[in-house]
Amino acid sequence: MAASRKERVTASPSAQEAAILAAAADEFTEVGVRRANMDEVAKAAGVSRSTLYRRFPSKDNLLVAVANDTFERGLARLEGAVRGLGPADAVVEAFATGAGMVTSDPLMRRIVFEDVEIRNITSGAMSTLFIEMVTARVASTLRDAGAIMPDEALFEAVELHVRLVISLLEVPVTDPQKRSADHVRHIAATYLAPMIH
Repeated sequence: MAASRKERVTASPSAQEAAILAAAADEFTEVGVRRANMDEVAKAAGVSRSTLYRRFPSKDNLLVAVANDTFERGLARLEGAVRGLGPADAVVEAFATGAGMVTSDPLMRRIVFEDVEIRNITSGAMSTLFIEMVTARVASTLRDAGAIMPDEALFEAVELHVRLVISLLEVPVTDPQKRSADHVRHIAATYLAPMIH
């Protein structure tokens, strides 16, 4: 027990936060929001209960932080996947990579498909501000990939892509074949990529 206390004292605030977010992600993935236990999160993160609540006053605050962290890691992965590609190929790769993450990452799958409570709590993140933030980031990535269309047109096209992705996530297609990697790439190449030049 003394060793745990010493670790808590010496851990930097950023290391503590990273440990809390990782522990919370595991807890939300494993048991869902309703059954998630803040004491279990604190224990798994190696922090005191008071440290956890000082950083995240409620389970909802913690869930939003975990969702934001997951979103940031996802965007970084998308940016890495499209590095070196032209704009049309970048659209296809980003769409396919994003679809793959949602279906293969256990936390993303729970957030998007399985846990209605998580979606209800994080739905505020799907606000206009969220859409604008994602649109700006994706548009910047496509500009770096070589998109030459005017800024306004690029932002409008990307916003349509983002809104389409949100719609598909909120109401997924029921046909499993339409969720296959090949089908996702076909849809992106046929309908989405031509919007970007």
